[in-house]
Amino acid sequence: MLKGRVVLVTGGSAGIGRDIALGLGGMGAAVTVVDGPIESHSDAERAFADAAGSARVDGVVHALVDPDALAPVALADTDEAAWDRRCESALRTALWCAQAAYGVFAGRGGRLVFVTPTIGLTGGAGLAPYATAVEGMRSLAKSAARQWGSHGVTVNCVAPPVALVDPAGTAASTGPDGRADVAPVVAMLLAGPTHFVTGQTLAVDGGHVMAP
Repeated sequence: MLKGRVVLVTGGSAGIGRDIALGLGGMGAAVTVVDGPIESHSDAERAFADAAGSARVDGVVHALVDPDALAPVALADTDEAAWDRRCESALRTALWCAQAAYGVFAGRGGRLVFVTPTIGLTGGAGLAPYATAVEGMRSLAKSAARQWGSHGVTVNCVAPPVALVDPAGTAASTGPDGRADVAPVVAMLLAGPTHFVTGQTLAVDGGHVMAP
């Protein structure tokens, strides 16, 4: 499905990012993992440029998750510092990665996919900052899809269960057939035939969340 395509995956060394990177590689993509802290716009640009090298990048998957964002905290006890660390930081990183992706596409078009857990659709007890950040990423994706569509860039989201978005790779959540596999849906969004799909969120959670 992805033979000959070059894809960058943020957060691809652990958890769902690693699963996606390995899955895309198994479907023929040349995958490069972008890891390490991204604390500024310039950090993201430099990391993406280094990962791409001289290759033409066809797709970017933003699967980077700060483990601290997944630590439960009562909403009533969430102070400004915790909110910034668990919500605003994730949104800024998503923005910087989107901008860096647009940069490496270099006017040739490309596919950008955000991993946005289903708590952005349902809310998450104990994870209010992260759930808010995820919903913000979905809004960012829709706005970017509208603005960059004329440049040949599609922007979509895949929404797995939050239990799968675990950088430690220890959480598990499966669908009706006992499997949990997000990579094929990501691959579909990165592949050529889906050029007319953009601004969408696809729930990839075995049917636990069924939203219009």
